Amino acid sequence: MKSPFTGGNATKKFKVETFSFRGESYNVKRYYFQCDETGKTFSNSEVDDKAMEDLYNQYRERHGIPSPSELKGLRDKYGFSAHTMSKIAGIGINQFGLYENGEMPTPVIGKMLANLFDKESLLKSIDSSAKKLGKDYYKIRNAVASHVEPQAYSLRRDYYRQFEEIVPLSYPSLAYRFRKARWASANY
Repeated sequence: MKSPFTGGNATKKFKVETFSFRGESYNVKRYYFQCDETGKTFSNSEVDDKAMEDLYNQYRERHGIPSPSELKGLRDKYGFSAHTMSKIAGIGINQFGLYENGEMPTPVIGKMLANLFDKESLLKSIDSSAKKLGKDYYKIRNAVASHVEPQAYSLRRDYYRQFEEIVPLSYPSLAYRFRKARWASANY
């Protein structure tokens, strides 16, 4: 980075600063640049944005507020529009859009949004929003009710299973040694 004071080199450094946000204190790792020649410090929008992101993430974690990407992910998971999710959540479309784009909700609204990640709570919210959802209510409810989470599948286990079915037929002693060694070191 070039120093705006001399045009020479500047070194990137950091310090932990305490910021107050909505009446609460947070320790944030704040990056800045120091001019090698003058010792003066400065920042840019990139490092300032990173500090604000860290502050917001700490606030979200402390209060259980979902991140913008989590909100978008929930919508995408069921194939809902932002307008549909705003009706389910019971907030305006513009406000929901702001939350999806990084605006920080209050802790109360944040917890309400976090509850939508639980399938049963989401179904209850859909049921209580039936009038707002109109003719799409049944389609929306069925999309959530019938959604099945993908199951994790281990190719490694399947490979071993196939290997153990084939090897004993041809090489029984090799299969025994392999199984003994594998179970002794397996971490799954």
